[in-house]
Amino acid sequence: MKAFIITYILISFTGVIFAQENLELYRGNKSFEKGDYESAKGHYQNALSDNPNSFKGTYNMANANYKEENLEDALAQYQQAAASTDNNLEKSAALHNLGNAYLKSNKIDESIKTYKDALRLNPNADDTRYNLAYAQKLKKQQEQQQEQQEQNKDQENEEKEDNKDKQEKEDKKDGDQEKDEPKSDDKGDKESKNNPEEKDGEEGEPKEPKPLNLSPREAEQMLEAAKNEDQKIQLMLRQQQQTQPKKIEKDW
Repeated sequence: MKAFIITYILISFTGVIFAQENLELYRGNKSFEKGDYESAKGHYQNALSDNPNSFKGTYNMANANYKEENLEDALAQYQQAAASTDNNLEKSAALHNLGNAYLKSNKIDESIKTYKDALRLNPNADDTRYNLAYAQKLKKQQEQQQEQQEQNKDQENEEKEDNKDKQEKEDKKDGDQEKDEPKSDDKGDKESKNNPEEKDGEEGEPKEPKPLNLSPREAEQMLEAAKNEDQKIQLMLRQQQQTQPKKIEKDW
């Protein structure tokens, strides 16, 4: 008799928890439909407090976080929901939404794998099949963009190498010309040595001849020689005057 009473009490208590859980889930769903996701999450949390392993509570909580773009929380809760049930349809639904969360997080490879897992559990899920095709298309576009970027990068590197080779050739050509032809400064130095009238400095003024520094003895000798030379010239001029015939002026 006592065993019967205890069993009855346990069953009745479980029924109260189940009813309370369903009531919170119902209230949460009503808030979710209105777009009040914060209020919905509060009700779902109450349902999970009564039954932490509730698939519906975890799944609906993940949906509310997904709507609010709390993607990290949604990913963890969808995974938890899929692990909490043995029902293939429920597990497939959780994996379908998990794939959506991956896709929205730009984790395309993970989304493709998750959609495939969901289809294995429910091959008739057309929405999952459509999302899988969409994710595969994005993957292909991503690969094409990456390939195009690599081609552009390779082309840029080739252009850089070509420009580098051209520059090296030009530098080498300029270097060879510099070896064959003297630089402007060197050329100017050589011409200034051969041309005494080369203009000097930025003003272009001619160089002034420098006086010779003579000793007193050398100066006296040069002066004496100059006097002798002058006497010779005077003597030659007198001799020429004596030998020339006189001109007869005619009187008309």
